[in-house]
Amino acid sequence: MDTKGKVAFITGGGSGIGLGMAKAFLAADLRVAIADVRTDRLDRARETFVASESKFLALEADVTDLQSLDKAADAVEAHFGKVHIVCNNAGIGIGGLVHSASMDQWHKIVNVNLWGVIHGCHVFTPRIQSHGEGGHIVNTASIMGVYTSRGSGPYCATKFAVVAISECMRAELQESSIGVSVLCPFIVDTPIFYPDLDDMDTEGIERRKKQMGLMRHALSPVFVGERVLSAIQSNELYIFTDGTSSRQMIQSRIDGLNESMDRLWPVEESASSS
Repeated sequence: MDTKGKVAFITGGGSGIGLGMAKAFLAADLRVAIADVRTDRLDRARETFVASESKFLALEADVTDLQSLDKAADAVEAHFGKVHIVCNNAGIGIGGLVHSASMDQWHKIVNVNLWGVIHGCHVFTPRIQSHGEGGHIVNTASIMGVYTSRGSGPYCATKFAVVAISECMRAELQESSIGVSVLCPFIVDTPIFYPDLDDMDTEGIERRKKQMGLMRHALSPVFVGERVLSAIQSNELYIFTDGTSSRQMIQSRIDGLNESMDRLWPVEESASSS
């Protein structure tokens, strides 16, 4: 896909990976609209991109509210015209055991991480189809959308669902010349790891990151945004952000599936039955 001059819409664009996408897209001469539920983050994004004001739009929108996203879509089209690229990126992290996470926690994470993606696809896919110029949809999942770990049940449940939705849409939208990618990053330096801290509390954030050993693997959101842009241009289905840790986790899952199949249906037995 030739992305130059195209219009991209990014949810959760006020911070983290969404903001990284916006920076990467603007640097590549796209026109970018971001949406976020946090007005303070939108204000800071406007200040960040003041030099790119003619190519940038920041909108308040809540991905859990279908009508809110529909209004945002109208505003983007009124400002820039046709939307070609949609990044359903807004997400939150809630840990906990499957059986003991509260119902409020379950509803909150499903509403944002899953319904937010569903709403974005529902609102924007017909709009892209209607202009007939093709486009691309990127749904943000996680490496935890293909690999699980204890204490991450609610998060993994939503991210596995996003991977499944993306795989189905990939096949469903081929005839419309709309590509679909699912972003499965490992560790990225975003507020999802310190949601209780103010964005401007740089000292507190640095202390928190030093306390979290996994943050030594953290990638820059802009680097991830550049990977997303490259995947859109080459129409990749899966977007992974590293080739070591992610590969090991994926291989572990594949090995587990194959080992189960071998125990239940040994190769020799399968061959003889066929």
